[in-house]
Amino acid sequence: MNSPFNDGYPLSEARRRWLLGLSASAFAGASARANVLFASDRLAFAPAVFDAADARVLIGVWGVRAERVHVRWSTDKAKVATALSQRSVTITLDERADFAAAIELFNVRGGNTIHYAVYADDRALSDVQSFRMPPDTSSVGDFSLAFSGDIDARYRPFHVFDQIAKREPDAFLMLGDTVYADIPKREFSTTIAHYRRKHAAIRSDRSLQSFFAQHAGIATWDDHEIENGSDRTHPGLGNAEQVFREYWPCRTHRGVGFYRHMKFGRDIELFVLDTRRFRSPQSDADGESKTILGIAQKAQFKSDFNASKARYRLIASSVPLHGSSQDAWGNYATERDELLAMFRAAFSRSNSKTIVLSGDYHFAREWPRNEKRGVYEFTAGPLAAFLTFEKDNRVRERHSRGGHFVYGDRANFGMLRYDASTRGLTLFYYDDQGKQLFNRQL
Repeated sequence: MNSPFNDGYPLSEARRRWLLGLSASAFAGASARANVLFASDRLAFAPAVFDAADARVLIGVWGVRAERVHVRWSTDKAKVATALSQRSVTITLDERADFAAAIELFNVRGGNTIHYAVYADDRALSDVQSFRMPPDTSSVGDFSLAFSGDIDARYRPFHVFDQIAKREPDAFLMLGDTVYADIPKREFSTTIAHYRRKHAAIRSDRSLQSFFAQHAGIATWDDHEIENGSDRTHPGLGNAEQVFREYWPCRTHRGVGFYRHMKFGRDIELFVLDTRRFRSPQSDADGESKTILGIAQKAQFKSDFNASKARYRLIASSVPLHGSSQDAWGNYATERDELLAMFRAAFSRSNSKTIVLSGDYHFAREWPRNEKRGVYEFTAGPLAAFLTFEKDNRVRERHSRGGHFVYGDRANFGMLRYDASTRGLTLFYYDDQGKQLFNRQL
């Protein structure tokens, strides 16, 4: 039986059972199967690029059976299928990980276009795909980063990724809620099988597959990958994190949580925070012990941030730093103020600017409160989910007060463009039809 979630790839029997078990509402708006991009009988989805920085890249691979695979790559597309290609280590796709794996490529020079394909022995399992490797610290080059969050399978097809692709970003920052595992509530469970079923429905989208096969993704999670409002006490954390890693590969500092940082040329450094795995319950009284980051992650982040020499220090936070909701940093004010003091000190010391990129609120806006002291924040989203302003016009009215940019009438994404010749950074916002909504020089 053909599934509307299968955009050209056969499904393993396990995945087929999961997808057939989805509610009828989950099938609404699924992509058509015409014009299949990625023909293969041994991959469930197109391969995807993740955490491309510092001369290293992860290639996500999702197979349908146990077999040994590797990635071949080159800066010359014609060489990928030949003995002149570079080759990764060979790994075994394992049923215990649902035949998912992340294959790492090393010594990938920044600024080059990289062509790659997945192989088993000498048989290609995927078409040759191409992506641009962002500049590394040994080079000075232009750089662009798109960002947004919030994807609900009920809003497929995800054509917003076609619009992001047209802007040709060097990387895309996924700011959490990559899946709504807890919707509908009657079907929710904290099992690995359930989380895999929900992530597979997202990954099956044709536009999403095409985008991440050709653009580097950098992902962190928020609460809906686990359950709405979740914190460190949630019983599903372990299973949810395992499956997130299967579907959104990442090079993290530790085996638990998603914190890492990466450099893009001499002026840009990105710090990806995990604002969910270690957080205290929302109901705890505010104080020094109430935390979003947890002790170890916060210590690592502060050390990395203070050691940075980047002109622009980008902070990926799944929830708004300046937001006042129970789930945002405003409910963890002591820790938020500690971080703000660190950001301001960096500005006073070296004139470096801290730029927080956040999601979760299902509308886009800038938060100008601390800009005079070198701290900027820009929220984007949703990519494909409900619009907050449609659900509650009072939220629109509250966030529209003042002269700042705010937008919540369509799905949207933001983009930062760095010009190496001027060392300047420009912010853009676009809606899901590609219309430019706003821009400003930082």
